[in-house]
Amino acid sequence: MSMTGRFLKYLLPVFVLGVSLSVLGQGVETVEENCPVPEPQTARKILVFGSDAILRSCWPAEQLRNPGASKKTVKTARNTKPPERLMPKNILPHLAPELQNSIRHVNPHDDQKVVALTFDLCERADEITGYDAAIVNYLRAKGVKATFFIGGKWMLDHPDKTMQLMADPLFEVGSHAWTHADLRLEKGIKMDEQILWTQAQYELLREQMLARPCAANFSDAEKEKIPLIPYTFRFPYGVCSRDALQFLTQFGLPAIQWSLVTADPSKKRLPQDIARVVLKRVRPGDIIICHANGQGAGTSAALPLFLPKLRNLGYEFVTVSELLSYGPAFSMEDCYELRVGDNLDYDRIYGRKK
Repeated sequence: MSMTGRFLKYLLPVFVLGVSLSVLGQGVETVEENCPVPEPQTARKILVFGSDAILRSCWPAEQLRNPGASKKTVKTARNTKPPERLMPKNILPHLAPELQNSIRHVNPHDDQKVVALTFDLCERADEITGYDAAIVNYLRAKGVKATFFIGGKWMLDHPDKTMQLMADPLFEVGSHAWTHADLRLEKGIKMDEQILWTQAQYELLREQMLARPCAANFSDAEKEKIPLIPYTFRFPYGVCSRDALQFLTQFGLPAIQWSLVTADPSKKRLPQDIARVVLKRVRPGDIIICHANGQGAGTSAALPLFLPKLRNLGYEFVTVSELLSYGPAFSMEDCYELRVGDNLDYDRIYGRKK
């Protein structure tokens, strides 16, 4: 089945009803029954990503610190069980041309010193990864904005921590596929599931959070500060295919790569190494990649070594979606780590592991 055919398979039974949200620069579409495909998106500025009132109502300060959180990865039996809902209720408008392809960085107007700090929370089908609470605690203590690209299975296995990140106005939650599959190899429905299941799982957790007594009595306006679905996507392993990029375009998800690699999963990577690389290479409009699932060796210890120094140099930390509003995105038709073709080994190493 062609990409267009698969897309129509999802939308034929429904129509698209535009819903305006005061916190968004573009509409979010709630699927119902029989209506035209939404108009393309343009670059947008999303100023609010969460509700501090709901966050503080549902989680006491000490609980937010997650003192008992484990950073360890536990190997498990292979689990490809889907979420309770397979298709998200909310669909974003198609991406405009300037937001298509693999976005590596932004060229800010007037060289404004803005950077996007990003953390991946990935989890494959045969593991349960951890949560580096020290990273999140430091970002909260210092008021640093960041974007967390979360896998759908990680959301399923860490629902409370996911909801905390969703509700926190400092953070944006993006999608990182269901089970960290190589989407250069996955085709057709299998590829679609990696993307759509994650969107649906986010929705389910948002609904669960807002139904809790601690959140249920807040106004609709306050609840709407928490995005209906993730607005950005990051490819696992930083690999993609033309079909995958086109599918993301249909579902309104910009593919966010990176321009500055910390290499924090390496066990040999000391905090000083991470800080030195960031401070030496950072440029306005950069997207910095780190990990917060316990596989970022030295990441939490590195943050105090470079974040204050970047602030002293005049840098402002913004979420990825905010970064896209500061200037034109630099994108490529291919996905790679630092240069074209440098991640081909992932196809051999991981094959069709999901």
